[in-house]
Amino acid sequence: MKIKLFIIISILGLYSCSPKIQPYSGEVNFLYKEAQGTIAVKSTGYGKNQSEAVTDSQLNAFKVILFKGIPGTELNVPLIENENDAKSKNNAYFKKLFDEANYKTFMMSSTESSNLIKVKGGKKISVDVKINYNSLRKDLEQNQVIRKFGF
Repeated sequence: MKIKLFIIISILGLYSCSPKIQPYSGEVNFLYKEAQGTIAVKSTGYGKNQSEAVTDSQLNAFKVILFKGIPGTELNVPLIENENDAKSKNNAYFKKLFDEANYKTFMMSSTESSNLIKVKGGKKISVDVKINYNSLRKDLEQNQVIRKFGF
């Protein structure tokens, strides 16, 4: 009995030590490209209320561009290849970008494109987000999160 309890506690202890990645939705779709270096996407977000869902939607758009890419666009390859390595090496940068809402400096517009929908566990909304990805890329280069193109 004591051995089973020890094994369970050990497994739970090891699990709690593993790195935590904030889950994000892949519900981001390309809308249009208006000018060189900008992209508009429709992103879905979830939250307890409308404000939280809109913020989650905006964050999802940036996280998909940074870490997953958007097929069928010039951003079909993510700006950052390895999410875990980048976040561990540049923790302060990502804390500022996401937790302190610095991502909004690269957001040209954000328009709610659907009504708030009640879903299991909260609310859901879609938001059209226009992002200046050239500025985002330059900021990533200046902060040495990614290498400059061609170097």
